[in-house]
Amino acid sequence: MAHAEVKRPWRLWLLLALTTALALACICIHRRDTTLTLTHYEVAAEVSAPLRIVHLSDLHSREYGQDNETLIAMVAEQNPDLIFLTGDMLNRKGTAEDIPPQCDLITRLAQIAPVYWADGNHEKIFLAATGVDLHRRLAQAGAVVLDSTWADVTVKGQALRIGGYYGYYGTPHMTLDDPAAITAEECFFAEFEDTERVKLLLCHIPTSWVDWGYINTRPVDLIFSGHYHGGQIRLPFIGGLYAPYVGFFPEYTRGVFAGEQGVCVLSAGMGSEPGIPRVNNPPEILVVDLIPK
Repeated sequence: MAHAEVKRPWRLWLLLALTTALALACICIHRRDTTLTLTHYEVAAEVSAPLRIVHLSDLHSREYGQDNETLIAMVAEQNPDLIFLTGDMLNRKGTAEDIPPQCDLITRLAQIAPVYWADGNHEKIFLAATGVDLHRRLAQAGAVVLDSTWADVTVKGQALRIGGYYGYYGTPHMTLDDPAAITAEECFFAEFEDTERVKLLLCHIPTSWVDWGYINTRPVDLIFSGHYHGGQIRLPFIGGLYAPYVGFFPEYTRGVFAGEQGVCVLSAGMGSEPGIPRVNNPPEILVVDLIPK
């Protein structure tokens, strides 16, 4: 006697439930990786009173809210004393049309606190490709542009030297002992370091500081960096997947790293190059409170 096949509708319902759960998980992950967040750090420094710095990096021409309203509002809520922009705010393949939104952002940020800008590798490529007088326009918008230069300022009674340099801070074997061998860049390093003021350096690429260990050897108090995008894709229990110029599974991708001489504050950034997603890696605004040692 033939037996009729028993229908199992529960399999269909199970498949539907799993598909729905997967879709919701993807939506949640995407929302998390496209929603701007705040990350707070406290760093002990040779300051006489607390100072608050908002650190923005690696925006890559992205906007948060109409005309960056969300980004600006979040920065304003922190009531910073200084705002640092540490490079790759533009994309290397951008055009002159990308500059007005960036200038508008700086103008509005400058109404909150003094804004200091240093280039990243994308700005250097953008400048070479377009020939646009980017630094002049950024300065007109309200930023202090630091390109292998520095500014001596006093903030809340604290004497600071704020410098900007985008790339590798010398080489692992750099020496300043032979004057004939000193390059223009090395002159900047030597002159920037020659002060009793607290030295804050906007240096887009962190390789020299954390991977080469310059936070143990160079007399710079705090370095503000980006470039590594938090490892771009962050794996649970492992961390960042890849960092430019370092490779897979880099040791340093985001956070605060203290050495014998100074501290590197490494941002995971707020964007990435077009077509390269952030995964398990929310974009972040850094809020860094310098507190007296």
